[in-house]
Amino acid sequence: MKVLLINLPREGEAVDYTTSDYLLTDFSKYPPLGLMAIGTGLDRKKHEVKLHDANIKGLSIAETVDYIETERPDVLGLSVVTRRLYAMNEIARRVRERLPNTRIVAGGPHINYWPKETMALGTVDYCLPGFAERTFPQLVEAIDAGGSPHLVQPVADLYYRDARGDIVSNPADRVIAKTLDHLPFPDRTLVDIDEYYTAVDMARMTTAYSSRGCPFRCIFCDVQEKAYLYRTASNLTDEFEMLIGLGIKEIHIFDDVFNIRRQRVIDICDERRRRGIKVRWSIRARVNPWDREMLVRLKEAGCERIHVGVESLDPDTLTYMNKKQSYEDISEFFKTCTEIGMETLAYFIIGFPTESRRYRERLYEEVMKIKPTYAFFNILFPLAKTQYYQSLLDNGTYDQDHWAEFLKNPTASFEIPLPRSPVEQKELEDLADRFHRKFCYRMGFLFNEFTRSLRYPKMLFLKTRLALILARDTIFWRRPRSNAKGYLGTDATRPVHTYGG
Repeated sequence: MKVLLINLPREGEAVDYTTSDYLLTDFSKYPPLGLMAIGTGLDRKKHEVKLHDANIKGLSIAETVDYIETERPDVLGLSVVTRRLYAMNEIARRVRERLPNTRIVAGGPHINYWPKETMALGTVDYCLPGFAERTFPQLVEAIDAGGSPHLVQPVADLYYRDARGDIVSNPADRVIAKTLDHLPFPDRTLVDIDEYYTAVDMARMTTAYSSRGCPFRCIFCDVQEKAYLYRTASNLTDEFEMLIGLGIKEIHIFDDVFNIRRQRVIDICDERRRRGIKVRWSIRARVNPWDREMLVRLKEAGCERIHVGVESLDPDTLTYMNKKQSYEDISEFFKTCTEIGMETLAYFIIGFPTESRRYRERLYEEVMKIKPTYAFFNILFPLAKTQYYQSLLDNGTYDQDHWAEFLKNPTASFEIPLPRSPVEQKELEDLADRFHRKFCYRMGFLFNEFTRSLRYPKMLFLKTRLALILARDTIFWRRPRSNAKGYLGTDATRPVHTYGG
């Protein structure tokens, strides 16, 4: 059989003003790790497997459908995030019309939370939530054998329609693995690795994961996996050795939070040093739990950069968001990183109701005191499935569940009403843009980025282009952004940011 995996295009995605568009469409382009992972377990002797990243190629919905029609797959796999539900539904609808014999499978973060609601749209044949590295190949084999309801029953947690047309689901796998070591490594040969990069990289990069889930419950975050599962140091280092063999120079560990288990961090560092692994790598983590020894061991093991969600430097706001970290934790973490020469990328969020105007006015100066290597500034947004969004429903800011309505009827460029006035929203967006300009246009920062990139002409060209994009989008020309469906009506001059890929 022919199996085609699609990373969806951006056309029609839900409007989201969390992060400036230039940060997520120009400053970072990550490979579709989930699709590469589920493609690994397919029997290549029986099945032809292709992965097409419509997002990275900048395709429209129509162009994506045309490509699918040209390929004529037996099984079409669509990876879905909530903001691209419209694209998924529209592509599936058109493919069903043109290729009625193609079986359409939806998976990804959106399906983890809303598999039944997605099935109810009537455009896909199967929804497969959870870790699908094992279950997707099982489903493909069942489809190859005829795809009748009794054939797909062994596939754990699968949603489909029975002989009567009713939506049913198979029981979830009750055997919980102690680690993730049993899962195969994602197949990076399914994509062109050189198409992906971030602004903070130096050379050829890719992503990997060492754990899944997050035990913390920050009110703004839609990561809802309570179980924290992880890979052992030996298994992760095996993958690093494989990636080096593919010519990878930098690896970004894409965990929700890397540093939950202290001993695991130490074991990973020790295993890398024992095997003599020579590759730049970075991680996504929290500012606690940390200690100096962990940071030193990471640095000695070749970890060059830590991405951390600081979010706020205001103690009351940290408490409000349930971050479970203090200003003292933040300050001590960055102080130690500076002392040992560890690069940091700090994420901040503005727009919490607990913030004072004075806090926002002084935030840039306070950020500079902790000395992050890089800093991104985002705006608080009511993502579906978050405590923050639920609080807006509970306190009457929203008189209906807008996300629930979107799930039932995905519309192009859906916009949830603002939880704050258009005037405050524009102030926040201007503030975030101003932060980025001030931070990135410092002479010391520009000099360091220039000298760091001299050995890599491709990255030097890229970073020069990104500097011009930042100037264009924050000073000379602001990209057209849609109007929100009114906190107090619409404002034709109000910019709204959207997520990137």
